[in-house]
Amino acid sequence: MKLLKNYLRAFGYLIAPFLFLGANDEETIAERLRFAYKLVGVKVIKVISQNSTEIMIFLCPYRNLSITGKPKEICHQILDKVDEGYADFLRRKNIRYSGPKSYGKTDYCFSKVSKL
Repeated sequence: MKLLKNYLRAFGYLIAPFLFLGANDEETIAERLRFAYKLVGVKVIKVISQNSTEIMIFLCPYRNLSITGKPKEICHQILDKVDEGYADFLRRKNIRYSGPKSYGKTDYCFSKVSKL
């Protein structure tokens, strides 16, 4: 499992230069992330712009999938590794990307993009 997670993180880092090509501000990076989310079936519910921070609230179609029975396990333990690769890349551009996190006790998740 650890090897799979490492590969997914590396995959995110490798595709990030293409996904974020020419994107240098929070708004454009958030747009590209929404595009990537939609490609894998994530439904973006709401986008909030607040104090130079882009916040995206969404529903992941994989939220009920689990290997061990833990809620959101596939989303938060495995697929989020791709987002960690994005975050590694964006940090080099002085952008903070806080990848998907649970939104309280709901089915929703959220992520944030802001300057470092």
